[in-house]
Amino acid sequence: MSRRVSLLSILKLYFLVFCVILPVLCHRMYFSIYYSQYLHMAGEDPGSYSGRINDERRSQAQEFFASKTVDGSSNVVLDTRTKVKLAIGILTVNRHFRTQDGGFYNPGYLLQTVAAILQDRPPFSTRVLICNMDSDPISHSDAVLLSLLVPVRSKYQLANGLKPPEGANEKYREDYVFCLNQTLALNSEYILVVEDDAVALRGTFDIIDHIIRTKLEHRYHGFELKKNDKYNSTKTVIKLFSPPYHQRDFFTAKPKRIIINSLELLGIGIVGGTAIIILDFLLVAKFRRPFVLDKRFFVAAFFCCALSALAISRPHLLELRRISKHLYLMIEANDCCTQAVLYPRGAALELMSYLHTYGRHYPSKPLDGALDDFVRTRGYRQFAVEPNCFPT
Repeated sequence: MSRRVSLLSILKLYFLVFCVILPVLCHRMYFSIYYSQYLHMAGEDPGSYSGRINDERRSQAQEFFASKTVDGSSNVVLDTRTKVKLAIGILTVNRHFRTQDGGFYNPGYLLQTVAAILQDRPPFSTRVLICNMDSDPISHSDAVLLSLLVPVRSKYQLANGLKPPEGANEKYREDYVFCLNQTLALNSEYILVVEDDAVALRGTFDIIDHIIRTKLEHRYHGFELKKNDKYNSTKTVIKLFSPPYHQRDFFTAKPKRIIINSLELLGIGIVGGTAIIILDFLLVAKFRRPFVLDKRFFVAAFFCCALSALAISRPHLLELRRISKHLYLMIEANDCCTQAVLYPRGAALELMSYLHTYGRHYPSKPLDGALDDFVRTRGYRQFAVEPNCFPT
């Protein structure tokens, strides 16, 4: 009889979780198995939906620039005579897209990115630089507008007659070197290079400050913060954006990431299974005397929570870590992407020199491949911060 009751309880639990709770909670979560594009976008065309969301963010950025100016309270310092903690270089080109009716659409990515940085009010002195890498710098109206607030550097000025390389990968790598060089001139301890479509979330610079203080310059030994002697923190590259599909449970070739993801899944199963047992006792089992822990029910609850985590998908579960900066992970990075990368000053200098030489031997290789080769050949360590600080 007890076996039948346990089996019935397990069936009820699985039905409630997988057929009622998760479909209701997860139908808007893109990487979940329950995702429904129709329900998420209310039947709207995906192109129209994404355009409408972008227009709302662009309008908010325009309102910010219309009502604010850069002042001392923003912690953005333009004077380069004194050293600061962080300098941010924003790589941008003119991104006008042709619409179906033959017109042009300006997504305003640069406006959104700069507005997010200035609004976030970093906890340390910061300098910001826009690297206008368009082959016709004057045509980039957003960069021209922002030059009244933020310094803008352009490589392809009409006066110097310099033309961009024909290959897209070669141009982007040379643009990146130029922006690194210009950002290094801002006299800072750390360099952050951001692409113009990567928008900082609120609190991002507080998280960066936490990472610098507790992961690079110091580390926790118990509850005490001590100077980091484990490895040379200057030989470190930190990616603040990773594609969400790379953050999925086992979408990686990195053994350490697989181990961490497996431990996460194990922890979710144990904690979730324990929570279900406690709820079962409080709501049902306490009325049955005496209460005896059913091990089979705990195993079923464990697998229910682990399978739920897989169904929801790790990129969405990572969002729970935004509750506190202390919950953010810094783990081995996958070999991809340069939308937002943080460098210690020495690393940025060495990378700039490396890319100069690298470009002569491998002109068509993409920048993220060159960065990965740099990390491997120069003895660096490459980490990713999760969840993303600069989602695109």
